[in-house]
Amino acid sequence: MRKVILLSVFFISSVFLYSQDKYPKKDFIAPVDFKMLLSGNFGELRGNHFHSGIDIKTGGESGKKIYAIADGYISRIKVSPFGFGKAIYIRHGNGYTSVYGHLSSFNERLDKWVKEQQYSKESFAVDLYPRVNQFMVSQGEVIALSGNSGGSAGPHLHFEIRDTRSEKPINPLLFGFEIKDYIRPKIKGLKIYPLTKGSSVNGKEVPWEFKPEGWGMVYRLKRKEPVVVSGEIGFAIKAYDLMNDSHNNVGLYSVELLIDSSLVFKHEIERFAFSETRYINSYIDYAHYVDHSERYQRGFVDEGNKLSTIKNVYKNGKVLFNDDKIHTLIYEIKDAYGNTSRLTCKLQSRPMSGDLVEEEKGGQWFAWDKENHFENEEIKLKFKPGSFYESFNFEYSAEEGGEDLYSNIHCVHREQVPLHKPYRMRIKTNGLPKELTSKALIVDLTEETPVAVGGSYSDGFVKADHRGFGKFAVAIDTIPPEIKALNIHDRKKISGYKKISFKIKDECSGIDSYRGTLNGQWILMDYDPKNESLTYFVDHKMNNGKNTFKLEVVDGKNNKSEFKADVFF
Repeated sequence: MRKVILLSVFFISSVFLYSQDKYPKKDFIAPVDFKMLLSGNFGELRGNHFHSGIDIKTGGESGKKIYAIADGYISRIKVSPFGFGKAIYIRHGNGYTSVYGHLSSFNERLDKWVKEQQYSKESFAVDLYPRVNQFMVSQGEVIALSGNSGGSAGPHLHFEIRDTRSEKPINPLLFGFEIKDYIRPKIKGLKIYPLTKGSSVNGKEVPWEFKPEGWGMVYRLKRKEPVVVSGEIGFAIKAYDLMNDSHNNVGLYSVELLIDSSLVFKHEIERFAFSETRYINSYIDYAHYVDHSERYQRGFVDEGNKLSTIKNVYKNGKVLFNDDKIHTLIYEIKDAYGNTSRLTCKLQSRPMSGDLVEEEKGGQWFAWDKENHFENEEIKLKFKPGSFYESFNFEYSAEEGGEDLYSNIHCVHREQVPLHKPYRMRIKTNGLPKELTSKALIVDLTEETPVAVGGSYSDGFVKADHRGFGKFAVAIDTIPPEIKALNIHDRKKISGYKKISFKIKDECSGIDSYRGTLNGQWILMDYDPKNESLTYFVDHKMNNGKNTFKLEVVDGKNNKSEFKADVFF
């Protein structure tokens, strides 16, 4: 037995060292000129995705210099109100591409070219691909200033390294950057699941959650007696990592589950493809996350989970206990620097009283790998193959629609079940006036505050594509967006002003578009949806003397608002 354990540990350690050594450690310099402290790391569990880079702290400030990590050329520049915001992509000669996101501005030559493109396209949001070698950069050259643009929750630099050929992001911590980390990951919970009818944990056919205790490398359950298991059982762990000089809880590099020293499951986040990142909703206990806002990382795999970071899985990580023996569970977790923590607990196996029984295919059975449909006179649903991670009995009910609704309320399965692909939803309208059909949309009523799904009217139905279960109904949006000018009004003198600022928002269908003009000509305005801000930075379009400023904002149902003022510069 001791030889088996030693061989397993040696194999796992060898694989870990291989991952550490196969990437260059001296090709790149840091993208910042100050100590690198992280608020987020690679592979961290995020909403509907794994984090594709590292988040470098900038002291809560924007405007820090960002440097090219090596020689190369700029292959892409993207400006968006969402996602990475203002971002630069640099292709390097060694087969890697570096990405810098949430920037506040580009260096002078890039900024000039980007604004020329924005004015040419009359769009703040642009996705640009300069000619090869059009913008060469040298290692250590200042390419931009840090910021808080796009979907950022605070000033920081989002930094990535990608394989140029495959576009797969790779863990930047494997490239030798000087980041201090001697702290072991923390283990906060163990969850054990009976996976089939007749299986049980501590005599009950429901999942059990256990709190561990310990410090350093060694964790154990607070309870002293073994956990009694019978039948097909799955496991999950709640854990996070810490780094020196940072108080943020960050993600793990690897999770390994062993039963009696045999590896039955491994998840290692060295690299992944963007096309598979949504499989995170199958990797975690999604229902637990919806109900408790906590992420348990599951050690068993759904049939429809194609995540490449899951490796060395034995029988999908679903372990059969059907004897009278004591078994040992070990969860071993690591960060990218090899700091390791281990949870050990004893499992008392009991023979099953009968055979394993799969879920009964009652009602409307949805197979994960098939096209699925549900419809009645009031609603029609169509799901593509691969929309789900596992097969299940679909549930549906309806409630009478309330005031301000133009359909019944349709309870489409349960929000605790994740979807991988969008599905087509068609809801029949009730009492919708003909003149308001263009304003009709589907709203999600699952939470207290309705959320617009969107959609369009056709032949008595409103149709939309959506990627979530919940409660849905038809409503209308006839209210135009709100425009609030922050520092100008009609006839105002603005000599010396560097910017003109607005707040814009829409309570239902959301902002769809905006257009600002000066003296009839389009002007560039930066849009930041998270802060509901719209800003014009005074440029060559502003004339000396009188200028007529006009702003039009349109929501998702074509409701329009307009602001107009003469200003004197």
